[in-house]
Amino acid sequence: MSLLKLKLLVLSWMAERCLSAQVVHLDRFTFTVDDHALFLSQSAVLEQEHNRSYLSGHMMINRLVNDITLTSSMDIIRPRRPEMRLYNVKLNFCSVLNNGYKNKFIRLLYNNYAGFLNTKPKCPLKPNFNYSLTRAFVDEDLLPDLLPECTYRFRASFEQKSKPLAHMQLDGRLVAKVGRSN
Repeated sequence: MSLLKLKLLVLSWMAERCLSAQVVHLDRFTFTVDDHALFLSQSAVLEQEHNRSYLSGHMMINRLVNDITLTSSMDIIRPRRPEMRLYNVKLNFCSVLNNGYKNKFIRLLYNNYAGFLNTKPKCPLKPNFNYSLTRAFVDEDLLPDLLPECTYRFRASFEQKSKPLAHMQLDGRLVAKVGRSN
């Protein structure tokens, strides 16, 4: 084998290892209601199947809800490194739902999950309507290459006029996909 072929082989192996796709595991999901008078019912189920995490659930409220503020953050934790905050944002959630928020990352995230909903929610949120999420997952192809293997924590709090409505947290892991073929 020539030296050039050996270098190309080693380079392609290194590129495959470094640029391998990621798998998003969701290990824990919590949704905590702060305004018990608002929610008629809510549920969430986390399933693990074939190296993928699926989230299903529903929510029903008893009155119109508008002007929702979302405060969200995401942290990653890597071995032997300090915890790193990827973002911390406060935004008008109704603007996101009504397609008025133009941040590319927020739109991408919303559109990923909107496809698993029984309807595309708009503000005001309707009372006595069963908003259902069925087997939602993160499409790993949306993730940029070269993300490190890590654990992550995503937090979101929902408020209306400074009154807490609910908050949620997702904890999981980002790991390299084994046996990726291009």
